[in-house]
Amino acid sequence: MQLWQKIKQKIFFFFYGFLNKKEARVINKIDANASILHLIHILREQKIDRILVICDQNFEKQLYFSKLKENLQGAGMILTLYSEQVENPSVTLVEQCVHLFFSNSCQAILSIGGGSVIDLGKATKARALRPDKSLHKLKGLGKVNTSNKSLPLLITIPTTFTAGESSKTAWIIDHPNQAKYILNDNALQPNYVMHCAEYISIMPKRLIAATGLGTLTQAVEALLSTNNSQYIEQNAIEAISELLDKLEQEELFAKIDSETIVDLEKTNLAPKNQLIADLLNAAYQAGNASGRTLAGYVTAIANALAVYYDLPYSEVSAATLPLLIEQYLKHKPELFTNLSENISAEKILTTISSLQKKWELETNFPQINVVQIPDLIEFVNNDLRSIYSPPLYLSDEELGEILKALA
Repeated sequence: MQLWQKIKQKIFFFFYGFLNKKEARVINKIDANASILHLIHILREQKIDRILVICDQNFEKQLYFSKLKENLQGAGMILTLYSEQVENPSVTLVEQCVHLFFSNSCQAILSIGGGSVIDLGKATKARALRPDKSLHKLKGLGKVNTSNKSLPLLITIPTTFTAGESSKTAWIIDHPNQAKYILNDNALQPNYVMHCAEYISIMPKRLIAATGLGTLTQAVEALLSTNNSQYIEQNAIEAISELLDKLEQEELFAKIDSETIVDLEKTNLAPKNQLIADLLNAAYQAGNASGRTLAGYVTAIANALAVYYDLPYSEVSAATLPLLIEQYLKHKPELFTNLSENISAEKILTTISSLQKKWELETNFPQINVVQIPDLIEFVNNDLRSIYSPPLYLSDEELGEILKALA
């Protein structure tokens, strides 16, 4: 990495990571209905009545979404709905949302779904704040650069365990240029996060396990990053400890009624399941940490595989982290010696392996063309040189070994 890039990283981290401790405010009432009422109160208080709703296509079919929509419309809110199956948000999808936002005079963005849907909402806010700039010009660190950081209001409602609901970063794919880039700016941090255990309860068990591991990966990368602070370390350690403890508890999955998405009438999940609530809070803390540290090898590899093969972040990251930890232990074992009494490399590896086997999560991706591994290595290295902060740098040969192991 060139000296000027290192200096730029450290300056950005000092102002956006080290000094910035502002967090998204959490709406977390006794059940979904109480949370919706509080959300309506917030919207009325800020005189907002026109909302762009960006929703995961699967959740949009659920009774819970119908109730949310009915309550908002009953309170006089005018909703513009954008519902798509989003695996990796792209420039094209963002521009579609931006068009809906302006053509319907929206004042707020409500993102309901997993990390990809939430990133789509953040990128839409970036363009809404800076309609004079393309996404390409907004990519990178602190490029939104606007004094108006409040409107449009951004509210996130996670339906998986994703660290994205609380972070100020968004990852967007640019298919024509075969690129995936980061938007990282304080203006993109959600204003509010609404946690509803019921919304998680109707999602597939396999998805819950996969996204839980994806969130664990983000927290581990944040903890090992060279950009760190007491605030970041505390959030990352608490998130990792909670995820390692709760994700392996049988009760978490026993309380979820079906492998597939079911409607409200078919689920017997209690309105406030403490395990799910604890994991939602852990994901929130992971986002607080990862959004301030910049990223590492796992994210860079996941980005490369998303661009080349449209592979999902959660399963790729869960498959990549153990391979990366092995390299770290070989070169710098002290990284894991003084983390926390509840956290060790062995515990992380055991938890990931257990959940991968139990829920048949992918550890190999046949879509990866081994002939393209040199291109993937170049992609990852270019990403690392630009904004990332891993604890050490791997050789091309070592990086190639990881990619071959994933293929």
